[in-house]
Amino acid sequence: MSTTKRMTRAEQREAWRAEREAARLRAERQRRVRIGAVSAIGVAVLGIVAALALTAGQNAPTTDANGTQYSAAKDDFRLPGLLDDTTVSLAEFAGKPVVVNFFASWCVYCNEELPGFVQVAQATDGKVAFVGVDTADPGDGAGMARRFDLAGAGFALAKDVGGDPPSQLWSSFGSQGLPVTAFYDAKGTLVDFSGGMLTQAELEQRIQTNFGVSVNAPDAAQLGSPVIPLIPQGTYELLRTHPSDPTFVPVDLRPAADFAKGHLPAAVNVEATAGDVASAFKGMDPSASYFVYDATGTDSTAVADAMHAAGFKHVYEIQGGYAAWTAANLPTTP
Repeated sequence: MSTTKRMTRAEQREAWRAEREAARLRAERQRRVRIGAVSAIGVAVLGIVAALALTAGQNAPTTDANGTQYSAAKDDFRLPGLLDDTTVSLAEFAGKPVVVNFFASWCVYCNEELPGFVQVAQATDGKVAFVGVDTADPGDGAGMARRFDLAGAGFALAKDVGGDPPSQLWSSFGSQGLPVTAFYDAKGTLVDFSGGMLTQAELEQRIQTNFGVSVNAPDAAQLGSPVIPLIPQGTYELLRTHPSDPTFVPVDLRPAADFAKGHLPAAVNVEATAGDVASAFKGMDPSASYFVYDATGTDSTAVADAMHAAGFKHVYEIQGGYAAWTAANLPTTP
């Protein structure tokens, strides 16, 4: 049963906005205290990843089943398949422009941009080739590819080589973050490179500019996406960058008494199980983005899946729940 206070939608949105802004200010104060240490850690992590990427991989095969060498040369890459034993090479797409998108299962903004990439890949089938490269990923990149059905959308799927985790091709572009996207013309020449997330509209524009191919794809924002698991830090980053957006809503599934002791900033308390999602979330906007969590992450998966099945288009599950959030020293209220 929902324990959210009965208010009009306008009043509820205004309350969410006010609480989110207050939470943003508190989080910003905490962030300033931590920013020096966090920046140093971030630089160190990126340095370690880059160093590993430049080191020959010792835990992964360097040749395919036929003994042919894999290559991380950005003008002539040849990589192992992500989902099977195939090999993915730039040369095999000769005569067709190619979009190469690098992603990792831990990457929040990879999850954000992939639905748009799927729509564009399907709309340009036969005109533009799409390659997805799982890189710098100690997690389940294959599971991520399956969640978005990248293969079904026409992606050739590969995994990077070199280092631990493998990331040599990604590193060859001088990359220091994800997602990134490379654009090759029909002759296999690199003609454009994007460091950072691309919206669907931006992707379509780059394809038009670089390849002269017009794109008429359905808007991914209207189609929704699978339930996306996020670690607490990833959730915090998304909420922090949308501080005044009432359509970004943390949903606390815990009992009201636990909610009252502390919860995510601007969260609403909805005591729901997978069996009563329809009634518990009645009246809530199905097109909004919901970040669902419970105490430890044991029950939130079923609820998030039920929300997706009920027509909620943008559902995220916070892995590890409130316990993981507080263990990461992320802001809470009151």
